Amino acid sequence: MHKKTQKELPQDLKTYLDSSTRGVIYMSFGSSALSSNLPPEKVEIFTRVFAQLQCDILWKWETDELPGKPPNIKISKWFPQSDLLQHPNIKLFITQGGLQSLEEAIHAGVPLIGIPVYADQWYNVEKIVYRKIGIQLEFPELQEEHLKRAIETLLNDTSYRQNVLKLRRIMSDQLQNSLDRAVWWIEHVGREDGAKYLRAPAANMSWIEYYDVHLILILIACIAVLILLFRLLLNMFWNLLTQFFWRYTIMD
Repeated sequence: MHKKTQKELPQDLKTYLDSSTRGVIYMSFGSSALSSNLPPEKVEIFTRVFAQLQCDILWKWETDELPGKPPNIKISKWFPQSDLLQHPNIKLFITQGGLQSLEEAIHAGVPLIGIPVYADQWYNVEKIVYRKIGIQLEFPELQEEHLKRAIETLLNDTSYRQNVLKLRRIMSDQLQNSLDRAVWWIEHVGREDGAKYLRAPAANMSWIEYYDVHLILILIACIAVLILLFRLLLNMFWNLLTQFFWRYTIMD
């Protein structure tokens, strides 16, 4: 629903992307998990690995200076992410795994490295691994070799990009766009006085009906009766067995 028509990139950013002959890696941890708040040792891991790559790097960095910044990194406090990802020179997106970022990456057909930090991000990143459109890295255990291996895998293995392009095609194959569909259903419910026929039956049930408490009580009663009958039969068998051995002992 939030997907908008692609806009022209700012001229300086467009020039940077157009002139990159080696491809560009884009990295952003969103608006809530700021890159500039990362522990210094983790920042060093990123800068050292990026310095070894042949690619150019765009990094959303929220302060004026990035310590140890190599020449192939360009920082900015803000990027037009949705439009940026759709540039053909973007080869890879390193993200914290926010849902909107993943949707924008899929719409642009860009493979991902997901490094979840909090909330729903682990669930979201697990989905990109399941769909084989990216790789998950765990932030606390992040090391240079892990990051470099993940980047090289995504840059060299074309199956990830093919998978994300396939997923984009599937998600886009709809009769109408999501926003128009949402508006239509809202208006439909308004026209039909709440459209109570669309409500799930469980919405109007008491908790006793919803959890089938009466059925559970019947099952418990049946089990109790069976246990009681089994105990009575066991007692009868034990009494018969005791009487048999007692008579056998007397006769002996």
